[in-house]
Amino acid sequence: MNEAVRAVRDAGDVRAVPGRPADAVGDALLIAIDEAGIPVGARQISAALVGQGQRLSESTVARRLRQLDAEGLTLQVGGKGRVLTPAGSRAVERLRRTSRSASLVSASEVHTAQDVLNLLKARRAIEPEAVRDATAHISDAQLTALRKVVAEHHERARAKERPPRDIALTFHRLLAAPAQNPLVQAMIAIVLDDSHDHVEAALDVILEAHHHSAVSVAEHDSIIEAMAGRDAERAADLMRAHLDRLLEEVDAFVARYDAELLERLLRLP
Repeated sequence: MNEAVRAVRDAGDVRAVPGRPADAVGDALLIAIDEAGIPVGARQISAALVGQGQRLSESTVARRLRQLDAEGLTLQVGGKGRVLTPAGSRAVERLRRTSRSASLVSASEVHTAQDVLNLLKARRAIEPEAVRDATAHISDAQLTALRKVVAEHHERARAKERPPRDIALTFHRLLAAPAQNPLVQAMIAIVLDDSHDHVEAALDVILEAHHHSAVSVAEHDSIIEAMAGRDAERAADLMRAHLDRLLEEVDAFVARYDAELLERLLRLP
C-alpha cells in the first residue's frame, strides 16, 4: 500500500505534523505529489488514488489542493499541475519520520513468545553499544545509584522474595542513561520503555523456574564493576553475554513448557 493511500485510510489515527493541524487527506495529497516527481493535477491524483482503492473525487482533490496552496505547501506550475514547495517537502519528510517512529513503537509491542525473543534480540544489538558509550561518561553518583539497585535485587533474590517487576529494567535504564549518542538513546527509549515492565515480570518467573535469578544479579554487578574500571569493551561484552543468556532461558522455558504459558504470563496484571 503506498503512503498516500495509507494516509487516507489511517484518518482515524492522525498524528499532526508539527506546526500544522492533523489533516489526513491533505497529507495524502502532499505524499502523492511527492511520489509523482513531476507536476500533477487534481485529475491525476484522483485517478491514482482510485486505482489504489481509495475514492476522492476530482473536485474534492482540487479544493484541497487550493487549501495546500494557501498554506504555502504546494505551488501551481502553469497548467501542468502542482509541485511541492520547500515547506511542503519538509512537511512530507516530517510525516515520514512520524510514520517510521509509529512503526517502531508498534513493532516493539510484546504479546507473544516470539515478541519476547524479538525484543531481547533487539536489546542485545543496542544495549552493548549503550553500555560502551555510557562507560566513558558515567559518574560516581550514577555508579552508586546502580549499586543500590543491584543490592536491593540481590537481597530479594537471597530472601527468595519476588523482586519488584521493574527492578531489572530500572537497572538497565540507569545503566544506559549516561550514553551520549542520541540515536542510541532513542532506540534505548523504545526497547526499555515502561510498557515492557510486564515482560520483565515474565522473565523473572522464567529465571525463578530455573533457579537463576541470582545469576542475573551477579551479571549486573559484573557489568557495573567493568564500567567503574572504565573498561568499555568488557562492559559491552558482559552485557551481550547477559542478554544471550536471557535469550537461552526463554528458549529453554518455551521448549520445556510451551509458548502459550509464556503468553499467559505476559497477560498477568
